[in-house]
Amino acid sequence: MTEEPILPTRLAPEATTPPGAPPGVPWQPWTPLPTVWEAPLRFTGTGGEYFRVWVVNTLLTLLTLGLYSPWAKVRKTRWFWRNTRLDGVAFQYHGQPLAILRGRLLALVLLALYSLSGHLARATSLAILGALGALAPWLFMKAQRFKLANTSWRGLRFSFDSSAGEAYAAVLPGVVLWLGLAAAGGVAVSHPALFALVSLAFALSVPGLHARLKRYQHGHARYGSIAFEFEPNGGAFYVLYLKAAAAMVAIGVAGSAAVIAPLALRGTLRSGELTWPILLGLYGVIFLGYLVVGPYFAAEAQQIVWPATHGGPIRFATRIAAWPLLKVVARNVLLTVLTLGLYWPFAAVALARYRIECASLRSSAPLEAVAAGVPADAAAALGDGAVDLFGLDIGL
Repeated sequence: MTEEPILPTRLAPEATTPPGAPPGVPWQPWTPLPTVWEAPLRFTGTGGEYFRVWVVNTLLTLLTLGLYSPWAKVRKTRWFWRNTRLDGVAFQYHGQPLAILRGRLLALVLLALYSLSGHLARATSLAILGALGALAPWLFMKAQRFKLANTSWRGLRFSFDSSAGEAYAAVLPGVVLWLGLAAAGGVAVSHPALFALVSLAFALSVPGLHARLKRYQHGHARYGSIAFEFEPNGGAFYVLYLKAAAAMVAIGVAGSAAVIAPLALRGTLRSGELTWPILLGLYGVIFLGYLVVGPYFAAEAQQIVWPATHGGPIRFATRIAAWPLLKVVARNVLLTVLTLGLYWPFAAVALARYRIECASLRSSAPLEAVAAGVPADAAAALGDGAVDLFGLDIGL
């Protein structure tokens, strides 16, 4: 943990003026603000250690036809949290495999209903989608409660303090727009203008919905009695989405031209013909776009979200940047492909280490003293008593 002094500020004007000061100008002495303590997060795990966890999880999940996956999830999550340290103290994960198994069985039922809806009459299909959409905010709230209530630091658990009404107010607008897009997709051929209008409305709403979702996630999180807040900045989300879309379009246009131009110059491209080389090349362009724009989007989103989150004396900071993240992702993809997937555990650790170690917490007192002075919140603990009913986990 390091000490970092911040800029001083002026106090209110005093009645007296020191000798030599200009006449008529009140004197304002400079006084330093309290020291800011910054504690960076550290990740202590190695790829070799996680490789052993990953191999056992993969083999047992395959041998049990997927039934071991909740236990694999718990082992994996506990390993990553145990190797994540703040102020020298590791986080702990307390999730139970049976709760996650029940949650995944529920998810399978919902997925089956969603898949079935595509083979039924239009009215029945929309009714099923509407029912699933009505459940979505409740499921999202339960997922946040399960994740936070089963995570602790210095023996004190996090929690998610939200009512069902708050969950529906935050999540339902996005669900309604998505359902509208799904309904319009069924008449896209006969009513293309309607489909285009709904699609445009959905696209223009996505950045605002993203900001709304983050405000709900971060604004209802708690650590003991500390309630976190999120200062929304919807404009920053719109700028981020606009830049990401522009980059995708630029990569798509340049990449498509690079794929098609050589064939056109050789005269081997006939009008309306889509050859396998072109098809593969276009898929490669799409993959390149996601490989480049994905890390940029992720890094910039973290730069928007975490500095806007604070609770009590605690604020968050992050040094994550697009170019270093892109290098980590590109290296991971290349080595995973070259090793036929065996590098995957090492890739997961490399990505986790970079993202975790870019983050830090700042407070007006040492975090040890802050944590010692934070009592558990009895109301939140009672409210989260039922989170183990369904081990839902949505990583947003």
